[in-house]
Amino acid sequence: MELEKLAVRRAVLRSAVSALEDHWCPRDAEICEDPHHGSAFVAWDLLARWGSLEDEDRWAQLDFLQFVLQESHALTMKQIDQVLDVANSVVCWDLMMGGWLRDPLLERFQTVRDEFADAACGSLGSPVI
Repeated sequence: MELEKLAVRRAVLRSAVSALEDHWCPRDAEICEDPHHGSAFVAWDLLARWGSLEDEDRWAQLDFLQFVLQESHALTMKQIDQVLDVANSVVCWDLMMGGWLRDPLLERFQTVRDEFADAACGSLGSPVI
């Protein structure tokens, strides 16, 4: 029974994280001024760090978490309520988050960087190191 509860809570959390990642800026995130994109990133980051926050910090940040989840427009109100319910209990947080979170912005940067390096090395006629 406890394993089933953990699986459901993890599904809620991972679904929210994926939805937030999908609502990041599709263009240059560093210069994006869309408040919904910024809120999606802030909510994602807060959820990623949630388990490592001190109890009093989590309580202080709970209203802010709700605000950025709503402002992101990535989740329905029912989904937000589910995420907040999970956030109220941080037992096994790392297991629910599923280990390391991927960072789509870093992945996109690395893809562009690798393509640039390949093109630059190819134009010099030297093998990629």
